[in-house]
Amino acid sequence: MAAFKNKIIPVIFGLCGQFLNNDEIKLIKNNKIYGFIIFERNILNLVQLKKLIKHIKFITSNDPLIMIDHEGGRVNRFNKIFSQKKYTAEYFGKLYLTDRKNFYKETSNFIDLNVGIFKFLGIDTVAYPVADLKYKKTHKVIGDRSFSNNPTIVNKLCEYFIEKYQDKGINCIAKHAPGHGLAIVDSHFKLPIVEENKENLFKKDFLCFKNLRSKFLMMAHIKYTFLDFKIATYSSKILTLIRKKINFKGLIMTDDICMKALKENLKTKVTQPLLAGCDIILHCNGNINEMKKIIGILKKWMSQKI
Repeated sequence: MAAFKNKIIPVIFGLCGQFLNNDEIKLIKNNKIYGFIIFERNILNLVQLKKLIKHIKFITSNDPLIMIDHEGGRVNRFNKIFSQKKYTAEYFGKLYLTDRKNFYKETSNFIDLNVGIFKFLGIDTVAYPVADLKYKKTHKVIGDRSFSNNPTIVNKLCEYFIEKYQDKGINCIAKHAPGHGLAIVDSHFKLPIVEENKENLFKKDFLCFKNLRSKFLMMAHIKYTFLDFKIATYSSKILTLIRKKINFKGLIMTDDICMKALKENLKTKVTQPLLAGCDIILHCNGNINEMKKIIGILKKWMSQKI
C-alpha cells in the first residue's frame, strides 16, 4: 500500500465533538492520519463545522481526506440545519422509473446542494451511494436507503450518482460490499449471516456493485456462508472476489470497526482487514483511547510491511 511508504496511517477516525480537544490535537499533530469522518455530533452549524475542518487541516502535515456519512433521507448529518427527508434512494429509484424528466431535475438539485455545502466546508468525500439490493426481508437499517429491488437499476443509479458527484470534485464511497440486502439483522448490533448460494449472489446482490467507478468502496460486516466462513471484512476470498469478479479498482475500506457485528479484540479488528486486502480502517466512535491504540497497532503493522 502506497500509504505505508508515505508514512500515512491508513485509518479514518471519527471525532468526539464540535471542536478538537487537546488529546485529539496532539494525536493529529503527531501522526499522518489518512482521514476523518463527520457525523451529526460534530455539527452545530455550518460556520462551526467549517472552522473544525479548517483546524484539522491546519495542524496536519499531510492532506487528510474529510468524509461525511450523508445520504439524504433519514441519513442526514445536517438535520439541525436543513431537511432532505424526501430524498431517499427509494424516492430516486421510483422517480427514475416513473418520471425520468423529474428524476434528472430532482437529482440535480440534490447533488448541487450537497456539493455546494461540502465544498464550502472543506469536505471532499461522501459515503454514498448505497448499492445494496432491496428484498422483502431486507432489514430496515437499509430499507429506503436502497434504490430498488432490481439489481440493474441499483447498479445504473449508483453509477449515475457516482459520476455526477465525482465530476463535481466529490469522491464517492459505494457501500456495503458485497451486499447488505439479504441481511435480516442490523450489523451495528449483531452479525448478519447470509446463507444464499453463490449463483444467486452473483446474479443479484453482486451485480449491483459490478464495475462501479467510485474512488472508494466500503465493506459489509456480514458472513456469507457459501463464500467463506470468515466475515467479509476479514475474508481474503471475498476481497479477491470484489477485485476480480466485481471488478472494483479503487480503494477498499472497512465499515466502522466499532460496530457490534465484530466481536474480536481491537488488534484483530485493525489488522485482519488489512491482511485480507482492505486498504483503510474506519473507526467512528471518537474514543481517544481506542484511537491511540489503533495508531500504535498500525505503526507496528506498517513497520513490518515496508
